[in-house]
Amino acid sequence: MRSRVRRLLTRPAAQARPAPPVLSFGGWDQLEPGAAVTFCHPEWRGVRSATYSWQAPVVESADLATWAPPLIEGLRAAGAATVVVSGFPPGSADFLQAATAAGLATRVVLHSSMTQHGAEAGEAEIAEAVLALAESGVVGRVGFAKEGLQEAFAALGYDVAYVPNRIPRLPDTPPLDLGPGLHVGVFAEPFWRKNVVTQLGAVALLEGATAHVMIEPDVAYLAALPVVAHGTLPWEAFIRVQSNVDLNLYVTLSECQPLTPVESYAAGVPCLMSRTSALFRDDRALWELTSVDEADNPRAIAAAAERLLTHRNDAVQRATAWMEHFDGLATERWAAFVTP
Repeated sequence: MRSRVRRLLTRPAAQARPAPPVLSFGGWDQLEPGAAVTFCHPEWRGVRSATYSWQAPVVESADLATWAPPLIEGLRAAGAATVVVSGFPPGSADFLQAATAAGLATRVVLHSSMTQHGAEAGEAEIAEAVLALAESGVVGRVGFAKEGLQEAFAALGYDVAYVPNRIPRLPDTPPLDLGPGLHVGVFAEPFWRKNVVTQLGAVALLEGATAHVMIEPDVAYLAALPVVAHGTLPWEAFIRVQSNVDLNLYVTLSECQPLTPVESYAAGVPCLMSRTSALFRDDRALWELTSVDEADNPRAIAAAAERLLTHRNDAVQRATAWMEHFDGLATERWAAFVTP
């Protein structure tokens, strides 16, 4: 295990120097003494959105090892107490070792699921590396965003926490006229567990519907479906499109705690999900209205989407109340997790 982790954490030969870190808070002199500062990769969209949802100072960096010395210097000068690495970007192990040596409390939150660990070797290796760093004392606490993992890892002998994402604050965006007809957002990346092709098949069953995607899957038989590909947009521009469709689909095959559905409901737009996360589960009526259990069946997804559209006002109202309550619980878990 140790040798495997060392191989995983060995950095490849440097090429171009990575871009400097971006600070969400302007400068180190803007931090409150005792702050918990979060670190994430600028291009990992879901992880980045989750990191900002905690409403703590954020440092975005694609290579934490390269910039570790000035980052540690800035943290110490500001009197920061805790660093929280979100998603484990490249160079995280070196950075965490430097932070521990500097006397800072260290935390890591992972956003993957055990399904990913079993299907994607890189995700499993990251989880193993983080757990090994915790065992050696380099990482003070490890958290997972997906419900249920805390209990599973505890049964396996590991001490980890459940640290769910908070409900993100959306920027004010101007209206966007998408034209007549029904507009359906399928804004997941087109790889296996995001189930995009199946969801586009469901859109084909909705009368007069146009699908809006980030990246259109390379599937020739979908040519007859009206699809608008928006490309990979900055988060604010993405939120604007997502907030102006009539319905969003996020019927994925594996998930941690997805932000797309809560972003959608926060904007007043219903979103249909699969039953792979904890969202809305403790409100049985809301959960059944906003989710579908046949994630690989276009007809089932379309039928559930039509039902949700019929009851959209009730769904949005109930989801808003649920999210307000959940955000309070998530805030408490975050505070307990980051406190030294």
